[in-house]
Amino acid sequence: MNVFCLTPSKLATLMAQGADTIAIQETWKSSEQIASMHTGDYVLYAQSRIGKGGGVAVLVRKTLRSKRIPLTIPQHDTSHGVVVAQVALDQKRDLIVASAYMRPPPQVTQSFRRLVNCLPASSPLLLCGDFNMHDPQWEPFLESSPSEVAAEFLELCTDAGLTLVNTPGEITYARGTRERSCIDLTWSKHLAVSDWSASVSPLSDHYMLTFTLHQAFKDNIPSAPKFFYSWGKCKWDLFVKDLDAQLPAYDYKKQSTGSKAFTRALITSYRRHCPRGMHKDGPRLWDDTLMEAERIATDSKARYLQLPMPDREAAMQRTRSQFFLLLRERLRNTYLRRISKLNPGEPLAWKYFSGRKKASLPSLHQFY
Repeated sequence: MNVFCLTPSKLATLMAQGADTIAIQETWKSSEQIASMHTGDYVLYAQSRIGKGGGVAVLVRKTLRSKRIPLTIPQHDTSHGVVVAQVALDQKRDLIVASAYMRPPPQVTQSFRRLVNCLPASSPLLLCGDFNMHDPQWEPFLESSPSEVAAEFLELCTDAGLTLVNTPGEITYARGTRERSCIDLTWSKHLAVSDWSASVSPLSDHYMLTFTLHQAFKDNIPSAPKFFYSWGKCKWDLFVKDLDAQLPAYDYKKQSTGSKAFTRALITSYRRHCPRGMHKDGPRLWDDTLMEAERIATDSKARYLQLPMPDREAAMQRTRSQFFLLLRERLRNTYLRRISKLNPGEPLAWKYFSGRKKASLPSLHQFY
C-alpha cells in the first residue's frame, strides 16, 4: 500500500491486519527514521527515500525465515525505488517479495529492468507497487491511448513471465470528486493468487490491496509448548542462596562442565522458588475500541467517495482524526514498559536479576 508518509500510527494499522508480508510505498523516511520505528512481530526491510517523496519497505513476520536481497540503484536514478526480500516457503524454493514505487512521470530504467530480469527465474515472485501508469490492461475505462512508457512496462513484465493479479477496472486510488485510477499493481510469477481486493483505507488516498497466496510459508519458530513463570512472585533471596549452593568450585580446565552445571543450577533454582504462571498477553493494542474507530473512519471515507459532499467530507476528516488520535494515545502507553513490568512468558533478561534490591547476583568468579 502507498501510505503517503509512514508514521507509527499507520505502521501499527498495517501490522494489525495480521498479514504474513506487507509491501509499502512512499514511506518518505530516511534510513535513520526507519530504524527508529517499532515493528513488533515483523522484520522491516526498507530503502530510504530518494529526493522528493519515495521510500519503499517490505515487512515480513519474524516467525518466517527471511533476508534482504541486495539491489543496487545508481544515485542518478531517482525515478523509482525498490526493496526486495526473500521469504522461505514449505517447498525447497523461496518466495521473492518486491515493493516498488515509480515517481511520476514514470520511466522504465535499466535498474528496473535488472530487477525484473535478474531475479531467479524459477523462484515464485510477488511484485507490488505504485507504478503511476495507465493502460487498458488494468484500466479498461481509459479513454486516451496508453503511453509508450506504459506499453514498454507491460511488455517487460509479460516477457518476464509476470501475471497481473489486479481485477481490471478495480479502483486503487481515489482523490477528490473525480480522480479515480488503478495505478497500484500486483504482479506474480509461479504463484496462485486469490481473493485479491482493493479496499478504502483512512491511511491515504490509495486503497489497501489484500490477497491470498497459495504457497504455505515455513514457520521458523518451534511449536513445542513453553513453561511460564511468575517472575514477580519469585523468592529471590532463596533463589540466589540455592543457586550458590549448587555451583561447583571453578576449574578453568573444565569450563564446558562448569557451564552445564551453571545452567542446571539456574533451572533447578527458578523451578524451586519461582511459581508457575500463565501466559498473559496483557492488554491488546488493537482492541475492540480501536477496531470500531477504524471501521467508522473507513466507512465515512467510503461514503464520501461514493457521493462527495461537504458534510460527508467533514465527517470523513473528523472520524479519521479521532481514529489517529486514539491510536497515537494507545501507542504512547504501549511501548514505554519498564523491565520491572515483565509479564509471565516474556524473555527473562539478566538486567531483571541485577535490578532486584533484595538479591544480588553471585560474584563474577562464580560464573563459567
